[in-house]
Formats: sequence, C-alpha cells, structure tokens
Amino acid sequence: MTSTILNRPADYRHVPAAEWTELTSGDPVWIYDVAWGAGTGRVDDVSKHQELLWVILEPTGRRLICGTDDVEVWTA
Repeated sequence: MTSTILNRPADYRHVPAAEWTELTSGDPVWIYDVAWGAGTGRVDDVSKHQELLWVILEPTGRRLICGTDDVEVWTA
C-alpha cells in the first residue's frame, strides 16, 4: 500500500532481499526506505554472498541498501 501512495511504477515487481542476487547492473529499480523515503534509479552492483545492493538513485547518487534495513526494492 505504501508503495502505491509513493508513486511506484505500476509494472514493477517486489524483489525480496533474498532474491537481490537475481538483479544485474543497470536494472531499473524503485526503492522505498522508511528512514529516507522513495526513489528511482538503477542497480550499480549486487553482493553475491550477502543481501547488499548498491544503487544509483536519481538525482541523489550512489547508495548502499542492506537487506536487514526496513526497505523495499522493486524492479521492472
């Protein structure tokens, strides 16, 4: 529900942290983090051994997302 209110693209699907390794560099993402809000961007790098995801958010830049954070990751 929160993601709809914050303008998540309708065709995006939720990607749980356990599945972040399926994402690849350049994939479009929509991120919602309780601590700082929502943003769109692209995957920069994905940790293959832990639930860590680097994204380049528009226009704020690169951010590290941790699977244990209160965060939602969605992709096309």
